[in-house]
Amino acid sequence: MNVMQTIKESYFYHLWTIIAGWFSVQWNKSWIVDRFSSQKSGLEQAEASVFHRIAVALRKWLLWIFEKLHLTKLLRGSIFCVPALWSGLTVVLTPFLPTMASLALVLVSLGSLLLVFGRERERKLVYFPVNKFIYAFAFIFMYATFTSVTLRGSFFVGLITVMFTIFAIVLMNAVTTWSQVRAICGFSVLAGVGVSLYGLYQWLNPQKFTSVWTDTDLFTTFEFRVYSTFANPNVLGEYFLLVLPLAAALVLTSKSWLARIFWLGCGGVTMLCLLLTYSRGCYLGILFAIALFLVLLDRRFILLGIVGLALAPMILPASIMERFLSIGNMKDTSTSYRWFIYMGSLAMLKDYWFSGVGPGIDAFNEVYPVYAYHAVTAPHSHNLFLQLTSDTGIFGLIAFCLIVFSFYRTCFTALRGEKSFEARVFIITGISAISGFMVQSMTDYTFYNYRVMLLFWATLALGFLFTRYRQLKGAERRG
Repeated sequence: MNVMQTIKESYFYHLWTIIAGWFSVQWNKSWIVDRFSSQKSGLEQAEASVFHRIAVALRKWLLWIFEKLHLTKLLRGSIFCVPALWSGLTVVLTPFLPTMASLALVLVSLGSLLLVFGRERERKLVYFPVNKFIYAFAFIFMYATFTSVTLRGSFFVGLITVMFTIFAIVLMNAVTTWSQVRAICGFSVLAGVGVSLYGLYQWLNPQKFTSVWTDTDLFTTFEFRVYSTFANPNVLGEYFLLVLPLAAALVLTSKSWLARIFWLGCGGVTMLCLLLTYSRGCYLGILFAIALFLVLLDRRFILLGIVGLALAPMILPASIMERFLSIGNMKDTSTSYRWFIYMGSLAMLKDYWFSGVGPGIDAFNEVYPVYAYHAVTAPHSHNLFLQLTSDTGIFGLIAFCLIVFSFYRTCFTALRGEKSFEARVFIITGISAISGFMVQSMTDYTFYNYRVMLLFWATLALGFLFTRYRQLKGAERRG
């Protein structure tokens, strides 16, 4: 009899199952859960809005142009009329490309989608309640760009943020079948493996690479942190927070054991590289993502989490435990540096909370030095929510929070009524990925790297697509 079987047959396990099951039932029946996870689509209200009327008018204009120029026949069979391909390539290749190349792919994806809307009269814009908040966030960011304390310094940042934000809408509309969703997820994980292998190469050959992110006076068990294709170990960890949950979903939903072992290996390599970033915020983020994933999958995993936390000091390497135990230690230059930046940023936002100073490093550094504590300079506030307020003012922060709230509400509403195991796993994956990223966003400005920002919006869009499992499966069968 193995250990797991012994545990499952114990009285303690049965008692725990009964208690956890009772609390689960009570929680699911609660007023809070019922209100939160009973979201109405809002489609009727959206179709009655002025924005919908403008969209319909633009669509008619686009169809008229295609008809007059006979573009429908000309573009029949063109690769540029496959937006799922271009959107998928954007998501998969972004970790390896410079920012401008990723922006080019975003523009090609948008152009491809417009071509399809011009060719296919029956094609409709995919609607989620979050759409209006995404448009609002993009508009606020553009407005903040033109009212920045330095328009020249903010223009590129504002433009690229708006385009990468709108990519979420593009991806949600480009993907039309469940096979496409799985393909994007699978190739994204494989891309993560490629990034991880390069990171492991750095770890084995540290003398060939830059190492400036380690406080060697405080940390003695390691001297190098991998950064792979992202030039910074924290940014690399943020990327992995978005990719790793996808590997878990593929492991659980693959049909064969061979495929499960393959995806498990992919996830293992990626997890190893994440650990070698020694990013404490990403450690907390991935732990939170794993815990949330397991609890949403089965409430009884709470017991496993308690056991795991108890055994962690005996299992984890000394270097990783050293990083964990240093969280909050003001002797660590990174911790004290962030603390002073938070204080300076909050002091600045007392005066600029309404309008912000404008997007980008140049706008931030135009104002922040006046408020800096102990003359600590910084390119940003090292906190996503503080930085969004600095960039756009309170309205940009509210719009972003509404996007995240709408995401969770849509996902939990779908999860509550979904019976398919595959769909449930992928919805939980989306929730876990965004949640882990949000945890890291409390300790870093996670949109600082534009490619990670783009992948966040792509992951958000995938999360919404996961909630359309039945519609996408149906479209696949009809096709």
